Amino acid sequence: MKIIALKAFAISAIIGCISPTAAHGPRSKAENIIAASKVATGGKLWDAAQGCHETGTHGDRAYTTRFSLLRYGMRVDSDQGGNILSMGFDGKARWRASGGKTDVRTDAGSLQEAILTNYLSINGFYFPTRFPATFKYLREATKAGRKFDVLEITPEGSRSIEVWFDRRSRLIARVVDRNGQPPVTVEASNYRRVDGLTIAYSLIVRGSDGKIADRGALNSFNCGPIDHKIFNPPIAR
Repeated sequence: MKIIALKAFAISAIIGCISPTAAHGPRSKAENIIAASKVATGGKLWDAAQGCHETGTHGDRAYTTRFSLLRYGMRVDSDQGGNILSMGFDGKARWRASGGKTDVRTDAGSLQEAILTNYLSINGFYFPTRFPATFKYLREATKAGRKFDVLEITPEGSRSIEVWFDRRSRLIARVVDRNGQPPVTVEASNYRRVDGLTIAYSLIVRGSDGKIADRGALNSFNCGPIDHKIFNPPIAR
């Protein structure tokens, strides 16, 4: 997760799942919430970008992430005290490379995780025709005096997660993955405007017990042309 930018939702009755690519007529409550969040964070500027590049830290590990906004494809290169680790997804395979060895996986479970990670990292719900998913309005929630709209979002080929949108700012406040291994909640904050796009610069990852498992801090973010070849698994040597 881009960790990623994020959101939240509200209503008294649950609206059924709707496929954005197949829906016709008026937008659903969930789709309206997502559309409002997209406008609040950059609107059409998101549509114009080919891909993005960010740098930051997760704990004591520095990382660089590159991802496409046109189709599935992302790559993360990290360094922890000289221990270099690269991970990626090209839309067909999930891979991990370290110490001269590359592990490439195409099984259903690995692809499900790769799709979800990639989808959240790019706020795939902003691009329903590029990254199909179903949206369901779940409930209104109140926490620490703030009100949120909570949606269930299910990317095609992956599992469902909850995304919380702040009702006032329309920004993503948290993502809840109850079915992950392990289950986690990611809280986003410290939003900043970068070239017209609003990005979360601080992330806190909590385990099912509520304790902090990881902290993420963004150092830089920019969008522009992207070479999709960088998402392919490294060639074994």
